[in-house]
Amino acid sequence: MCEWGATWLLPGARGLRQGDPMSPYLFVLAMEVLTLILNQFIDQDGGFTYHWRCEDLRLFQLGFADDLLLFSKADLSSIHLFKRGLLEFAELSGLQVNTQKSHIILSRSAAVYRDMLLPILGYQEGHLPLRYLGLPLLASRLTIADCKPILQKIDDRIRGWDGIMLSFTGRLQLIKSVLTALQVYWAMAFILPKSIIKEIEKRLSSFLWKGSSEVGYAKVSWRQVDWVIHYRLRNASIWTVSDCTGSWSWRKLVRLRVNLRPCITYRVGSGDSFSLWHDPWHDLGPLITSFPLGPQHTGTLSSAPLSLVIRDDRWNWPHITDMESIDITHDLPAIHGGRDRIIWTGPRNSFSSAAAYEVYCPSGPKVDCWDLAIRWASTRWRGRHIVTASYRALLASLIYHIWEERNYRIFQQTDRTPALIA
Repeated sequence: MCEWGATWLLPGARGLRQGDPMSPYLFVLAMEVLTLILNQFIDQDGGFTYHWRCEDLRLFQLGFADDLLLFSKADLSSIHLFKRGLLEFAELSGLQVNTQKSHIILSRSAAVYRDMLLPILGYQEGHLPLRYLGLPLLASRLTIADCKPILQKIDDRIRGWDGIMLSFTGRLQLIKSVLTALQVYWAMAFILPKSIIKEIEKRLSSFLWKGSSEVGYAKVSWRQVDWVIHYRLRNASIWTVSDCTGSWSWRKLVRLRVNLRPCITYRVGSGDSFSLWHDPWHDLGPLITSFPLGPQHTGTLSSAPLSLVIRDDRWNWPHITDMESIDITHDLPAIHGGRDRIIWTGPRNSFSSAAAYEVYCPSGPKVDCWDLAIRWASTRWRGRHIVTASYRALLASLIYHIWEERNYRIFQQTDRTPALIA
Protein backbone atom coordinates (compact mmCIF):
# COMPACT_ATOMS: atom_id res chain seq x y z
CA MET A 1 0.00 0.00 0.00
CA CYS A 2 1.29 3.43 -0.93
CA GLU A 3 0.57 6.43 1.22
CA TRP A 4 0.73 9.72 -0.63
CA GLY A 5 1.59 13.01 1.06
CA ALA A 6 1.00 16.43 -0.38
CA THR A 7 4.34 18.21 -0.83
CA TRP A 8 3.14 21.15 -2.93
CA LEU A 9 -0.06 22.59 -4.33
CA LEU A 10 -0.81 23.50 -7.94
CA PRO A 11 -2.71 26.81 -7.87
CA GLY A 12 -5.82 26.81 -10.09
CA ALA A 13 -6.18 29.82 -12.35
CA ARG A 14 -9.18 29.34 -14.65
CA GLY A 15 -10.84 26.26 -13.21
CA LEU A 16 -12.56 23.49 -15.17
CA ARG A 17 -14.59 24.51 -18.19
CA GLN A 18 -17.44 22.68 -19.91
CA GLY A 19 -16.10 20.49 -22.68
CA ASP A 20 -12.88 19.69 -20.85
CA PRO A 21 -11.94 15.97 -21.24
CA MET A 22 -11.76 15.67 -17.44
CA SER A 23 -15.28 17.01 -16.92
CA PRO A 24 -17.21 13.70 -17.42
CA TYR A 25 -14.89 11.78 -15.09
CA LEU A 26 -15.17 14.37 -12.34
CA PHE A 27 -18.95 14.41 -12.75
CA VAL A 28 -19.12 10.62 -12.35
CA LEU A 29 -17.02 10.81 -9.18
CA ALA A 30 -19.21 13.55 -7.75
CA MET A 31 -22.44 11.72 -8.62
CA GLU A 32 -21.09 8.58 -6.96
CA VAL A 33 -20.92 10.55 -3.72
CA LEU A 34 -24.54 11.66 -4.19
CA THR A 35 -25.57 8.06 -4.88
CA LEU A 36 -23.95 6.88 -1.64
CA ILE A 37 -25.69 9.65 0.32
CA LEU A 38 -29.12 8.81 -1.13
CA ASN A 39 -28.56 5.08 -0.63
CA GLN A 40 -27.71 5.71 3.02
CA PHE A 41 -30.85 7.79 3.53
CA ILE A 42 -33.02 5.17 1.78
CA ASP A 43 -31.66 2.36 3.99
CA GLN A 44 -31.96 4.36 7.21
CA ASP A 45 -35.25 6.14 6.59
CA GLY A 46 -37.32 3.31 5.15
CA GLY A 47 -39.99 5.70 3.85
CA PHE A 48 -38.69 5.92 0.30
CA THR A 49 -40.82 4.36 -2.43
CA TYR A 50 -39.29 3.48 -5.79
CA HIS A 51 -40.90 4.32 -9.09
CA TRP A 52 -43.04 1.34 -10.05
CA ARG A 53 -40.89 0.51 -13.08
CA CYS A 54 -37.60 0.90 -11.18
CA GLU A 55 -38.30 -1.11 -8.03
CA ASP A 56 -36.86 -4.42 -9.26
CA LEU A 57 -33.60 -2.74 -10.25
CA ARG A 58 -33.55 -0.48 -7.17
CA LEU A 59 -32.99 2.38 -9.60
CA PHE A 60 -33.52 5.93 -8.41
CA GLN A 61 -31.00 8.01 -10.42
CA LEU A 62 -29.37 8.19 -13.84
CA GLY A 63 -26.56 10.52 -14.84
CA PHE A 64 -25.34 11.47 -18.29
CA ALA A 65 -22.65 14.06 -19.05
CA ASP A 66 -23.47 16.72 -16.44
CA ASP A 67 -27.21 16.05 -16.15
CA LEU A 68 -29.02 14.02 -13.50
CA LEU A 69 -32.39 12.23 -13.44
CA LEU A 70 -34.03 11.17 -10.15
CA PHE A 71 -36.95 8.68 -10.03
CA SER A 72 -39.40 8.00 -7.21
CA LYS A 73 -43.05 7.65 -6.40
CA ALA A 74 -44.91 10.95 -6.12
CA ASP A 75 -45.25 10.99 -2.32
CA LEU A 76 -44.07 13.44 0.32
CA SER A 77 -41.59 11.13 2.08
CA SER A 78 -39.71 10.28 -1.13
CA ILE A 79 -39.49 13.90 -2.26
CA HIS A 80 -38.32 15.03 1.19
CA LEU A 81 -35.62 12.34 1.13
CA PHE A 82 -34.34 13.63 -2.23
CA LYS A 83 -34.25 17.16 -0.84
CA ARG A 84 -32.25 16.08 2.23
CA GLY A 85 -29.77 14.19 0.07
CA LEU A 86 -29.27 17.11 -2.32
CA LEU A 87 -28.77 19.56 0.55
CA GLU A 88 -26.18 17.37 2.25
CA PHE A 89 -24.39 16.83 -1.06
CA ALA A 90 -24.35 20.61 -1.58
CA GLU A 91 -22.75 21.13 1.86
CA LEU A 92 -20.03 18.56 1.12
CA SER A 93 -19.21 19.51 -2.48
CA GLY A 94 -20.40 23.07 -2.89
CA LEU A 95 -22.47 22.01 -5.93
CA GLN A 96 -26.05 23.22 -5.82
CA VAL A 97 -28.94 22.39 -8.11
CA ASN A 98 -29.88 25.13 -10.59
CA THR A 99 -33.58 25.53 -9.88
CA GLN A 100 -34.11 27.59 -13.05
CA LYS A 101 -33.01 24.72 -15.29
CA SER A 102 -34.44 21.84 -13.23
CA HIS A 103 -37.93 20.39 -13.60
CA ILE A 104 -40.17 17.96 -11.78
CA ILE A 105 -42.38 15.79 -14.01
CA LEU A 106 -45.52 14.23 -12.55
CA SER A 107 -47.59 11.44 -14.02
CA ARG A 108 -51.27 11.95 -14.72
CA SER A 109 -52.29 10.00 -11.62
CA ALA A 110 -50.06 12.19 -9.41
CA ALA A 111 -51.27 15.51 -10.84
CA VAL A 112 -53.58 15.99 -7.85
CA TYR A 113 -50.51 16.25 -5.57
CA ARG A 114 -48.91 18.99 -7.68
CA ASP A 115 -49.52 21.80 -5.20
CA MET A 116 -47.94 19.80 -2.35
CA LEU A 117 -44.88 18.44 -4.19
CA LEU A 118 -43.69 21.42 -6.23
CA PRO A 119 -42.90 23.74 -3.26
CA ILE A 120 -40.72 21.09 -1.59
CA LEU A 121 -37.93 21.17 -4.18
CA GLY A 122 -38.77 24.54 -5.70
CA TYR A 123 -38.41 23.30 -9.28
CA GLN A 124 -40.57 24.20 -12.24
CA GLU A 125 -43.08 21.67 -13.49
CA GLY A 126 -42.03 19.92 -16.69
CA HIS A 127 -44.02 17.94 -19.22
CA LEU A 128 -43.26 15.00 -21.44
CA PRO A 129 -41.67 14.68 -23.87
CA LEU A 130 -38.69 16.03 -21.98
CA ARG A 131 -36.17 17.85 -24.16
CA TYR A 132 -32.51 16.92 -23.82
CA LEU A 133 -29.77 18.50 -25.93
CA GLY A 134 -32.51 20.05 -28.06
CA LEU A 135 -34.24 16.73 -28.80
CA PRO A 136 -37.35 15.20 -27.20
CA LEU A 137 -36.82 12.08 -25.08
CA LEU A 138 -39.29 9.58 -26.51
CA ALA A 139 -39.79 5.85 -26.27
CA SER A 140 -42.25 5.82 -29.18
CA ARG A 141 -42.29 7.00 -32.76
CA LEU A 142 -41.86 10.71 -33.39
CA THR A 143 -45.15 12.48 -34.14
CA ILE A 144 -45.83 15.66 -36.08
CA ALA A 145 -46.54 17.58 -32.85
CA ASP A 146 -43.14 16.53 -31.45
CA CYS A 147 -41.41 18.05 -34.50
CA LYS A 148 -42.86 21.53 -34.10
CA PRO A 149 -39.70 22.80 -32.29
CA ILE A 150 -37.49 22.18 -35.34
CA LEU A 151 -39.90 24.14 -37.56
CA GLN A 152 -39.97 26.92 -34.98
CA LYS A 153 -36.16 27.02 -34.87
CA ILE A 154 -35.93 27.29 -38.65
CA ASP A 155 -38.53 30.08 -38.70
CA ASP A 156 -36.69 31.97 -35.94
CA ARG A 157 -33.37 31.72 -37.79
CA ILE A 158 -34.94 32.93 -41.04
CA ARG A 159 -36.71 35.83 -39.30
CA GLY A 160 -33.41 36.83 -37.74
CA TRP A 161 -31.89 37.11 -41.23
CA ASP A 162 -34.79 39.01 -42.81
CA GLY A 163 -33.26 42.41 -42.14
CA ILE A 164 -29.92 41.46 -43.68
CA MET A 165 -29.50 42.04 -47.40
CA LEU A 166 -28.26 38.60 -48.40
CA SER A 167 -27.37 37.60 -51.92
CA PHE A 168 -28.54 34.37 -53.50
CA THR A 169 -25.14 32.81 -52.77
CA GLY A 170 -25.27 34.01 -49.16
CA ARG A 171 -28.70 32.46 -48.58
CA LEU A 172 -27.55 29.22 -50.16
CA GLN A 173 -24.52 29.10 -47.86
CA LEU A 174 -26.67 29.71 -44.77
CA ILE A 175 -29.04 26.93 -45.82
CA LYS A 176 -26.17 24.48 -46.26
CA SER A 177 -24.26 25.36 -43.10
CA VAL A 178 -27.01 26.31 -40.60
CA LEU A 179 -30.57 25.35 -41.54
CA THR A 180 -29.76 21.95 -43.03
CA ALA A 181 -27.67 21.15 -39.96
CA LEU A 182 -30.80 21.44 -37.78
CA GLN A 183 -32.61 18.86 -39.89
CA VAL A 184 -29.59 16.53 -39.96
CA TYR A 185 -29.23 16.77 -36.17
CA TRP A 186 -32.82 15.60 -35.67
CA ALA A 187 -32.61 12.99 -38.43
CA MET A 188 -29.60 11.36 -36.75
CA ALA A 189 -31.78 10.51 -33.75
CA PHE A 190 -35.27 10.05 -35.23
CA ILE A 191 -37.04 9.11 -38.44
CA LEU A 192 -38.74 12.38 -39.33
CA PRO A 193 -42.33 12.20 -40.66
CA LYS A 194 -42.73 12.82 -44.37
CA SER A 195 -44.92 15.87 -43.81
CA ILE A 196 -42.27 17.49 -41.59
CA ILE A 197 -39.58 16.92 -44.23
CA LYS A 198 -41.82 18.58 -46.83
CA GLU A 199 -42.46 21.53 -44.51
CA ILE A 200 -38.73 21.97 -43.94
CA GLU A 201 -38.01 21.83 -47.67
CA LYS A 202 -40.81 24.35 -48.29
CA ARG A 203 -39.30 26.79 -45.81
CA LEU A 204 -35.77 26.36 -47.17
CA SER A 205 -37.01 26.83 -50.73
CA SER A 206 -38.91 30.00 -49.81
CA PHE A 207 -35.88 31.42 -48.02
CA LEU A 208 -33.61 30.58 -50.96
CA TRP A 209 -35.77 32.23 -53.62
CA LYS A 210 -37.55 34.95 -51.63
CA GLY A 211 -35.36 35.61 -48.59
CA SER A 212 -38.17 34.77 -46.13
CA SER A 213 -40.23 31.78 -44.98
CA GLU A 214 -43.49 33.10 -46.45
CA VAL A 215 -45.31 30.60 -48.63
CA GLY A 216 -45.86 31.61 -52.24
CA TYR A 217 -44.30 31.76 -55.65
CA ALA A 218 -41.07 33.65 -56.19
CA LYS A 219 -40.08 35.52 -59.32
CA VAL A 220 -36.90 33.94 -60.58
CA SER A 221 -34.79 34.97 -63.55
CA TRP A 222 -33.96 31.55 -64.92
CA ARG A 223 -31.65 33.08 -67.51
CA GLN A 224 -29.33 34.02 -64.64
CA VAL A 225 -29.55 30.86 -62.55
CA ASP A 226 -29.55 28.18 -65.28
CA TRP A 227 -26.18 26.90 -64.10
CA VAL A 228 -26.45 23.74 -66.22
CA ILE A 229 -26.06 25.77 -69.41
CA HIS A 230 -23.02 27.65 -68.14
CA TYR A 231 -21.17 24.98 -66.17
CA ARG A 232 -22.16 21.71 -67.85
CA LEU A 233 -23.19 22.51 -71.41
CA ARG A 234 -20.92 25.57 -71.66
CA ASN A 235 -23.36 27.12 -74.16
CA ALA A 236 -23.35 23.89 -76.22
CA SER A 237 -26.40 21.73 -76.92
CA ILE A 238 -27.61 18.86 -74.78
CA TRP A 239 -27.87 16.78 -77.97
CA THR A 240 -24.19 16.98 -78.92
CA VAL A 241 -22.37 17.40 -75.60
CA SER A 242 -20.02 14.55 -74.69
CA ASP A 243 -21.32 11.86 -72.34
CA CYS A 244 -17.82 10.87 -71.17
CA THR A 245 -17.16 13.77 -68.80
CA GLY A 246 -18.77 15.05 -65.62
CA SER A 247 -20.17 13.22 -62.63
CA TRP A 248 -21.80 9.80 -62.73
CA SER A 249 -25.33 11.24 -62.46
CA TRP A 250 -24.64 13.80 -65.22
CA ARG A 251 -23.34 11.11 -67.60
CA LYS A 252 -26.43 9.00 -66.92
CA LEU A 253 -28.72 11.94 -67.67
CA VAL A 254 -26.92 12.77 -70.92
CA ARG A 255 -27.19 9.17 -72.12
CA LEU A 256 -30.97 9.29 -71.71
CA ARG A 257 -31.27 11.68 -74.66
CA VAL A 258 -31.33 8.68 -77.03
CA ASN A 259 -34.62 7.58 -75.45
CA LEU A 260 -36.15 11.05 -75.36
CA ARG A 261 -35.17 12.21 -78.86
CA PRO A 262 -38.07 10.45 -80.69
CA CYS A 263 -40.54 12.16 -78.34
CA ILE A 264 -39.40 15.74 -79.09
CA THR A 265 -40.21 17.81 -82.18
CA TYR A 266 -38.53 21.13 -83.00
CA ARG A 267 -40.99 23.56 -84.57
CA VAL A 268 -39.00 26.19 -86.46
CA GLY A 269 -40.18 29.78 -86.06
CA SER A 270 -37.73 32.66 -86.22
CA GLY A 271 -34.76 30.38 -85.51
CA ASP A 272 -33.29 32.71 -82.88
CA SER A 273 -33.35 30.15 -80.04
CA PHE A 274 -32.24 27.08 -82.06
CA SER A 275 -28.65 26.16 -82.86
CA LEU A 276 -27.97 25.69 -86.56
CA TRP A 277 -25.55 22.79 -86.12
CA HIS A 278 -26.23 21.32 -82.67
CA ASP A 279 -30.03 21.19 -82.24
CA PRO A 280 -32.10 18.39 -83.89
CA TRP A 281 -34.45 20.67 -85.84
CA HIS A 282 -33.63 18.71 -89.05
CA ASP A 283 -34.90 15.20 -89.78
CA LEU A 284 -31.26 14.07 -89.83
CA GLY A 285 -30.80 15.12 -86.21
CA PRO A 286 -28.02 17.50 -85.10
CA LEU A 287 -26.27 18.42 -88.36
CA ILE A 288 -22.84 18.54 -86.73
CA THR A 289 -22.95 14.76 -86.18
CA SER A 290 -23.76 13.97 -89.83
CA PHE A 291 -21.68 16.79 -91.36
CA PRO A 292 -18.70 17.55 -89.09
CA LEU A 293 -17.20 19.88 -91.75
CA GLY A 294 -20.51 21.62 -92.43
CA PRO A 295 -19.55 24.93 -90.74
CA GLN A 296 -16.43 25.16 -92.89
CA HIS A 297 -18.18 24.30 -96.17
CA THR A 298 -20.97 26.81 -95.52
CA GLY A 299 -18.76 29.53 -94.11
CA THR A 300 -20.63 29.72 -90.79
CA LEU A 301 -19.63 29.36 -87.16
CA SER A 302 -20.31 26.20 -85.19
CA SER A 303 -22.25 28.30 -82.65
CA ALA A 304 -24.37 30.07 -85.28
CA PRO A 305 -28.13 30.32 -84.64
CA LEU A 306 -30.65 28.85 -87.05
CA SER A 307 -31.93 32.34 -87.88
CA LEU A 308 -28.72 32.85 -89.87
CA VAL A 309 -30.18 30.81 -92.76
CA ILE A 310 -33.74 32.19 -92.50
CA ARG A 311 -34.91 35.38 -94.19
CA ASP A 312 -38.51 36.56 -94.44
CA ASP A 313 -39.78 33.18 -93.15
CA ARG A 314 -37.93 31.34 -95.93
CA TRP A 315 -34.78 29.28 -96.07
CA ASN A 316 -31.77 31.28 -97.24
CA TRP A 317 -28.78 28.94 -97.23
CA PRO A 318 -25.36 30.10 -98.46
CA HIS A 319 -23.89 28.52 -101.56
CA ILE A 320 -22.58 25.02 -100.72
CA THR A 321 -19.91 23.51 -102.98
CA ASP A 322 -19.20 20.28 -101.09
CA MET A 323 -21.27 17.36 -102.43
CA GLU A 324 -21.65 15.74 -99.01
CA SER A 325 -22.83 18.89 -97.25
CA ILE A 326 -25.30 19.76 -100.01
CA ASP A 327 -27.67 17.13 -98.59
CA ILE A 328 -28.35 19.54 -95.75
CA THR A 329 -30.66 21.61 -97.94
CA HIS A 330 -32.81 18.59 -98.81
CA ASP A 331 -36.02 17.81 -96.91
CA LEU A 332 -35.95 20.98 -94.86
CA PRO A 333 -38.81 21.39 -92.37
CA ALA A 334 -41.44 24.07 -92.79
CA ILE A 335 -40.96 27.50 -91.24
CA HIS A 336 -43.97 28.51 -89.16
CA GLY A 337 -42.84 31.99 -88.16
CA GLY A 338 -43.10 33.55 -84.75
CA ARG A 339 -41.41 31.99 -81.75
CA ASP A 340 -39.47 28.72 -81.87
CA ARG A 341 -41.16 25.86 -80.04
CA ILE A 342 -40.12 22.47 -78.70
CA ILE A 343 -43.13 20.13 -78.68
CA TRP A 344 -43.44 17.00 -76.57
CA THR A 345 -44.97 14.13 -78.57
CA GLY A 346 -44.43 11.39 -75.99
CA PRO A 347 -46.85 9.89 -73.48
CA ARG A 348 -49.50 11.95 -71.64
CA ASN A 349 -49.58 14.67 -74.37
CA SER A 350 -47.52 17.10 -72.23
CA PHE A 351 -44.06 16.94 -70.77
CA SER A 352 -43.55 15.98 -67.13
CA SER A 353 -41.04 13.98 -65.14
CA ALA A 354 -43.50 11.09 -65.01
CA ALA A 355 -43.95 11.17 -68.81
CA ALA A 356 -40.18 11.18 -69.37
CA TYR A 357 -39.76 8.28 -66.94
CA GLU A 358 -42.45 6.35 -68.77
CA VAL A 359 -40.43 6.69 -71.99
CA TYR A 360 -37.32 5.36 -70.30
CA CYS A 361 -39.12 2.66 -68.33
CA PRO A 362 -42.50 1.88 -69.93
CA SER A 363 -45.04 0.30 -67.63
CA GLY A 364 -46.32 -3.15 -68.44
CA PRO A 365 -49.92 -4.28 -68.56
CA LYS A 366 -51.80 -3.80 -65.32
CA VAL A 367 -52.71 -6.96 -63.43
CA ASP A 368 -56.36 -6.66 -62.41
CA CYS A 369 -56.19 -9.37 -59.75
CA TRP A 370 -53.38 -7.71 -57.73
CA ASP A 371 -55.62 -5.19 -55.93
CA LEU A 372 -58.14 -7.93 -55.23
CA ALA A 373 -55.45 -10.19 -53.75
CA ILE A 374 -54.07 -7.42 -51.52
CA ARG A 375 -57.56 -6.50 -50.32
CA TRP A 376 -58.30 -10.14 -49.50
CA ALA A 377 -54.98 -10.62 -47.68
CA SER A 378 -55.36 -7.43 -45.61
CA THR A 379 -58.65 -8.68 -44.14
CA ARG A 380 -57.61 -12.30 -43.45
CA TRP A 381 -53.88 -12.15 -42.64
CA ARG A 382 -54.25 -10.42 -39.32
CA GLY A 383 -53.36 -11.55 -35.83
CA ARG A 384 -50.33 -13.25 -34.32
CA HIS A 385 -50.99 -16.83 -35.32
CA ILE A 386 -48.04 -18.63 -36.90
CA VAL A 387 -50.01 -19.28 -40.10
CA THR A 388 -50.97 -15.64 -40.69
CA ALA A 389 -47.44 -14.50 -39.79
CA SER A 390 -46.06 -16.96 -42.35
CA TYR A 391 -48.41 -15.63 -45.03
CA ARG A 392 -47.31 -12.06 -44.33
CA ALA A 393 -43.65 -13.06 -44.53
CA LEU A 394 -44.38 -14.86 -47.81
CA LEU A 395 -46.00 -11.75 -49.29
CA ALA A 396 -43.07 -9.56 -48.17
CA SER A 397 -40.61 -12.00 -49.74
CA LEU A 398 -42.59 -12.03 -52.99
CA ILE A 399 -42.62 -8.24 -53.22
CA TYR A 400 -38.91 -8.07 -52.46
CA HIS A 401 -38.00 -10.53 -55.23
CA ILE A 402 -40.19 -8.65 -57.73
CA TRP A 403 -38.50 -5.39 -56.78
CA GLU A 404 -35.05 -7.01 -57.06
CA GLU A 405 -35.80 -8.41 -60.53
CA ARG A 406 -37.07 -4.99 -61.62
CA ASN A 407 -33.74 -3.43 -60.60
CA TYR A 408 -31.81 -6.13 -62.49
CA ARG A 409 -33.72 -5.39 -65.68
CA ILE A 410 -33.47 -1.59 -65.39
CA PHE A 411 -29.91 -1.09 -64.17
CA GLN A 412 -28.10 -4.22 -65.37
CA GLN A 413 -30.20 -5.09 -68.46
CA THR A 414 -30.36 -8.75 -67.45
CA ASP A 415 -33.40 -11.04 -67.23
CA ARG A 416 -33.20 -13.87 -64.74
CA THR A 417 -35.12 -17.10 -65.09
CA PRO A 418 -38.06 -17.81 -62.76
CA ALA A 419 -36.08 -20.64 -61.18
CA LEU A 420 -33.21 -18.31 -60.36
CA ILE A 421 -35.57 -15.69 -58.92
CA ALA A 422 -37.24 -18.28 -56.71
